[in-house]
Amino acid sequence: MRKFLIGFAYFLIITTPIQIGFLLWITGIVVTTDYSLLSLTGHDFFREYLTIFYFVYEWLYTWAWHGLLNFVFGLPVAAVVTLKLITNSCIAVWILSVTKQTERDGTSISLPDH
Repeated sequence: MRKFLIGFAYFLIITTPIQIGFLLWITGIVVTTDYSLLSLTGHDFFREYLTIFYFVYEWLYTWAWHGLLNFVFGLPVAAVVTLKLITNSCIAVWILSVTKQTERDGTSISLPDH
């Protein structure tokens, strides 16, 4: 379990530059177009800038709840990417600190019994 958590934490850390790249790409779009940070939604971003993955967007609408998807894709993409970047980084640091602490204490990480 410990090795999996460490691997997952490092995966989150390794994907940070990709998320920063997306944030810079979004910032570039906002600077060079008529979009603002709050007006560029996930729907617009998929439709205009990630057209190669637009089929995934449409596929989601075939089986998922439309109200939820409308809400999620209606959020400003800059805010979503920023929150995801911060959340992933915090989770990775937390996982690494917990695994390091358990290694120091000599305890093991296990799932709770219910």
